[in-house]
Amino acid sequence: MKNHLSVCVLGSSSGGNSTVIWNDTTSVLIDCGHGPVYLTERLQELGLSLRELDAVFITHIHSDHVNETTVRNLHKLCIPVYCPAQIEIPLVKKYRSVDALRKENFLHTFTTPEINISEFTVHAFEVPHDSDGGCFGYWVIDESGGIKRKVSVATDMAEVTESAVEHMADSDVIVIESNYDAEMLEQSGRPIWLKDRIRIGGHLSNEQCAEAVVRIIQQSTNIPKVFALAHISRQCNTNGLAHDCTTSAVKELGITNVAIFETFPQRPSRIMTVRKA
Repeated sequence: MKNHLSVCVLGSSSGGNSTVIWNDTTSVLIDCGHGPVYLTERLQELGLSLRELDAVFITHIHSDHVNETTVRNLHKLCIPVYCPAQIEIPLVKKYRSVDALRKENFLHTFTTPEINISEFTVHAFEVPHDSDGGCFGYWVIDESGGIKRKVSVATDMAEVTESAVEHMADSDVIVIESNYDAEMLEQSGRPIWLKDRIRIGGHLSNEQCAEAVVRIIQQSTNIPKVFALAHISRQCNTNGLAHDCTTSAVKELGITNVAIFETFPQRPSRIMTVRKA
């Protein structure tokens, strides 16, 4: 496939999160929450290679976004890993593999708001989530060929701030979490402290996700083509509930040309491709 910018959520759940973004010459991974065998196999299915990644970006320190075995593998392959400066120390303290990366200068922090990775411009933006050092989403812009294409990824958010909406507006593809159904969470056997953690400091409900999608659309000059619903709880949600909630909200706006895609815990999503010509 030529002249494209593509996205695939390789897997998204409390068991692991990894998203790959690529074009003809450049590929980057947002989070590495799966093991190296899984990632290698999934990337190969897409015609990509773990060893040929240009960079990996970390959103926050939770273990479903950082797999130590994968980090050690990235180290052996000399693949640079990037993170916002705020989470560098928490990452290094939690993961010996990340500490090893830093000691050999394979761990890089953002010294400017944006960095260039081959043909991509990558920007980190902060989102609220109960993680030491904070949590971040990313947008990636590809302007090769003189045509701008943008992908945004934000898989863990306690709420969607106005700043996050502004960062994700005018994206072609957005990966955003739709973690739980409020009624299913309430009726689950989870302890009260965990329910409160999810509702208050942890994740977006289906309704919050749908509201966020509406806000992003309303603030976009160029309406996003695809929203992929990520980090769907296996105990307190279903893909159907998440999809129906956001789809209904978009239809109420009278918009029919926005696609809502599903993601899965242990298999890739559909490939989301934006042509550059």
